[in-house]
Amino acid sequence: MTAHTAVASHTDAIYAISASLPATYDAGGYAATTITYTTIGKVADFLPYGSKRNVSEFVPITGAVEFTKGAPRYGQGALVMGDIPADAGQVILKAAEASSAHYSVKITYPDSEVHYLDVLVSGWELSGGKEGAPMIRTATLNICKAPVIVAAS
Repeated sequence: MTAHTAVASHTDAIYAISASLPATYDAGGYAATTITYTTIGKVADFLPYGSKRNVSEFVPITGAVEFTKGAPRYGQGALVMGDIPADAGQVILKAAEASSAHYSVKITYPDSEVHYLDVLVSGWELSGGKEGAPMIRTATLNICKAPVIVAAS
């Protein structure tokens, strides 16, 4: 498997969701044939994800300031899409917001690299409206485990 050797694009990426969770949170677990992913239609924007940590500081009376890292945060934010109430992926997202269960997200990039995410869905909102504006749906995703990345083959 090879990693990107040039800048890749999000254009034509496929976003999909499953209510099934992997037996193991690794490439093999997420790719198991027992997990069925449903494509989410009309995705316009996806949240940033990866690892980010808060930094705390301790300022002693004498000596240098000391810094410590907190727990990793893998991402939280908006998945924005055109509102299609009959879209099967959007139906699953709506159900996920009403549930306290974790869901699996699979992102397939045009070069066939795949990213797997363990998420909680904590928001399901319809945009405000004005003349001529499209109806936009926003799902709030919280990524609970380190993303699993499978390089393109």
